[in-house]
Amino acid sequence: MTATQVIAEIESLPPQEREAVFVRVHELEQEMIPDSFLQGMQEAMRGELIDMEDAHFITPPLAA
Repeated sequence: MTATQVIAEIESLPPQEREAVFVRVHELEQEMIPDSFLQGMQEAMRGELIDMEDAHFITPPLAA
């Protein structure tokens, strides 16, 4: 089945069934996001950010 066929099938569903599909797709998207990224987003939303000095960007550290 192609993506076009899947989309057509979803569009033909009753609203409650379509919503169930969207909820599951959203869950799948969430599963694909690394936990470390989600943790960083939560920390940022709580204001737990660390200021970086511009010097790090002017003279980057040497690669090991």
